[in-house]
Amino acid sequence: MKRMAMREDMTPLDKKCIEKGITRAELSRRSGVPVRTLESWSARARKNPSVYQLYKVAQVLECHIEDLIEPELAEVANEDKGDGSD
Repeated sequence: MKRMAMREDMTPLDKKCIEKGITRAELSRRSGVPVRTLESWSARARKNPSVYQLYKVAQVLECHIEDLIEPELAEVANEDKGDGSD
C-alpha cells in the first residue's frame, strides 16, 4: 500500500501514522479498529469517535488520546450536541 506524504491539512491521526511509518490498514490490524472507521476519522466525517477506539489507536501509535483529537472539531461536536457548557 502506498505511503502518504505529510501535508499541513492532515489530521493528527494521519500525521502520527506517517511518523510511525504505518498505513491505516496496518494500524487497523494492530489496533482492531476497522479501516473504515480510521478513514472516516481521517476524512473528518466522524465528529465523536469512541474513546475506547481512540485508546486502542493511541496504544499502537505510542501517543496519548489527546494527540489524536483536533480541539476545533471537538468544540464543534459539543456545540452540535448542545451540551450546555455555555
